[in-house]
Amino acid sequence: MMQFRASGGVRWPRLSLLILACCLCAYASITTGGRGDVGFWDLFARDTLAASVMWDIRLPRTVVAMCIGVNLGLAGLILQAVTRNPLASPAILGVNQGAALGLVFGLVFAPVSNALGLQTLAIVGAFTAGFITFAIAGGLGGRLDGLRLVLGGVAVGAFAYAMVRFTFTLEDDLSRQVLRWTVGSITDVRWDDVKLIVVWAGGGLIATAFIAQRLNLMALGEASSAGLGADPRMTLLMGAFVAAVLTGTSVAVAGPIAFVGLVVPHVCRMLIGPDHRRLVFVVPIIGATLMMAADGVSKWLTAPIEIPVGVVVALIGAPFFLCQALFADDIE
Repeated sequence: MMQFRASGGVRWPRLSLLILACCLCAYASITTGGRGDVGFWDLFARDTLAASVMWDIRLPRTVVAMCIGVNLGLAGLILQAVTRNPLASPAILGVNQGAALGLVFGLVFAPVSNALGLQTLAIVGAFTAGFITFAIAGGLGGRLDGLRLVLGGVAVGAFAYAMVRFTFTLEDDLSRQVLRWTVGSITDVRWDDVKLIVVWAGGGLIATAFIAQRLNLMALGEASSAGLGADPRMTLLMGAFVAAVLTGTSVAVAGPIAFVGLVVPHVCRMLIGPDHRRLVFVVPIIGATLMMAADGVSKWLTAPIEIPVGVVVALIGAPFFLCQALFADDIE
């Protein structure tokens, strides 16, 4: 069992620094915006325009950014564990794009307008895309091929994204609405979005903690996992479902934000080691920190013009993905 030691466990000073960084990024997210005269203390004001800006616009946005970081970080952690592939993430495996396609399907053909219905369709789309990717990689037969997994995910993601773009030609009003999900934006989120995504994030954290030991056994290989009483195919199914739920709910609110699920688990492993029983509680902190930092940067860098938060995350994650692809020992 992993202990709280320098060799790989969580040391309390390090954990305290992570929590402090998360709080600072939350402060940066909530205090940056179009109006420079609105600050943190306006949260505690009563019946003022500044208080309304903080409570109705900035605070929901910060909470959503935090929850998206939690969701996508945990989804990436699960996918990397069940596939034993360092390049696995919701974006690389086509899960993000599948969720976006499911959501757009609801907007175009259902049509669905309530938040729960859209999130449900996004979850279905995410799970379907993940299922197809795993099938291409041989996962249904009990043995995943690492290279086919990545290539299959890229192909599934490209197809799903092309279908999303196709909807742009159907109706001009719809195309403007769909555009929000293609760039990754949390500009228009409100408290209705917060209520659902907080519930999904909390449930996803509990579910991931529940299967954490199974994820540890998967790292030993499928034969060893089965020998120790954890059916690898059941672990794959459970993990894929949880990852699809976490990804789908995030995409329904903010669009397909890439690289959070890739970067965050690797950073956490470098800090505390590979034990998923520890990672499941540290990944949400760093995921939330990354997303809230990106939100603050997106509002500050080119103010008063705002950059979509998905663009900022991609600028951080793309170089990391390249380094991981170049220096990973083996993706088979």
